[in-house]
Amino acid sequence: MADRKPRILWANPYCLLDLSSGASMAVRQQLLELHKRGYEIAVLGATIFDSPTGITRLKKHWEKIQKSRQTSVMINDGPLKHRLVKTKSTTRAQMTAEEEARWYQLYTKLLDQFKPDLVYYYGGRTLDLLIGDEAHARGIPVAAYLANGNYRGTRWCRDVDLILTDSHATAKMYKEQDGIDVTPIGPFIDPTYVVAEERDPQNVLLVNPSLAKGAAIVIRLAMMLEEERPDITFEVVQSRGNWEALLRQVTKQFGEERSKLRNVIVTPNTSDMRPIYGRAKLLLALSLWWESFGRVATEAQANAIPVMATNRGGLPEAIQHNGILIDLDADLHKPPYNKVPNESTMQKLKKHLLHILDDDPYYKKLLERDVGEDNPNAITISTSRLDAALRQALEP
Repeated sequence: MADRKPRILWANPYCLLDLSSGASMAVRQQLLELHKRGYEIAVLGATIFDSPTGITRLKKHWEKIQKSRQTSVMINDGPLKHRLVKTKSTTRAQMTAEEEARWYQLYTKLLDQFKPDLVYYYGGRTLDLLIGDEAHARGIPVAAYLANGNYRGTRWCRDVDLILTDSHATAKMYKEQDGIDVTPIGPFIDPTYVVAEERDPQNVLLVNPSLAKGAAIVIRLAMMLEEERPDITFEVVQSRGNWEALLRQVTKQFGEERSKLRNVIVTPNTSDMRPIYGRAKLLLALSLWWESFGRVATEAQANAIPVMATNRGGLPEAIQHNGILIDLDADLHKPPYNKVPNESTMQKLKKHLLHILDDDPYYKKLLERDVGEDNPNAITISTSRLDAALRQALEP
């Protein structure tokens, strides 16, 4: 350690360049920040994404990747180089045994050649479990990133020395649920790439329209306001969800199946959210599943956009005082998250939304708290927490 920079090998079949995965985006930013602090980084992944829309960052390379006769490709990403095993499908569940074997062979080769001081990964599938097992067999410490509430039991982390997460809420949940010690380090969002240069706030924004993210609630809100308030525009940014399919599904419950609402504009997945935040007046983060943090809520905060969010998971930490928190019935927080709140609750949600949009003094009050350099969600503070946790894990 004293003779060279500390070396970290990130190893996981999911691609860190995936724009449909908040966890991938967070880890990529972590590695970029660690590189700035003197770490040597190697990245091993595959052409696996949470959603086909996640390849947006790789679009200019995608045709070349597909035509390549090599079984793996190297993608330059600034100071990071991503070695990606080529897969026939971009879906993790469809990764073949042959592709997994090829990935594992590259992983063991990197352990021998790169000689990492620590292996870092996430996941709980069989191949993922072998990552920690193989590293430990060679005496290499292992760290795992945990950014959801879906894991159960302790087998997935048996060969992990350090578990990192983004929120105190998730750390507390896993401690109470399974007795697992998890270290919260905060979010990793570089404001350079999310803060709009110019602001003309107009729209009500939803990012990643999926049932788990509360898309059904947003659809119902838009339906209620379509005639009553045609001046209010909802902007929906596609990610892993399919807005059109969900719209047909939800509108059918209320009498007429529709493929479009007049007060909704749909924006494709993008690698540059700044223009979208520039025209957003309010962000809706009405997640029904366990939102470990709420990346878009923190990005909205950086743009002085108030957030209307569910009071669950890490969302309260993400928005701090920059918005309002909504309590929903526990029944709505159960998979498959396709239930729409009753009419009374929907009327309350509509009232909250209109209060934020129409009451200028109230709107400004939601934005008046400037945490500045003391912002616990600042990337410099999160990086210091990460650096301290990793260096402790690297101590002999």
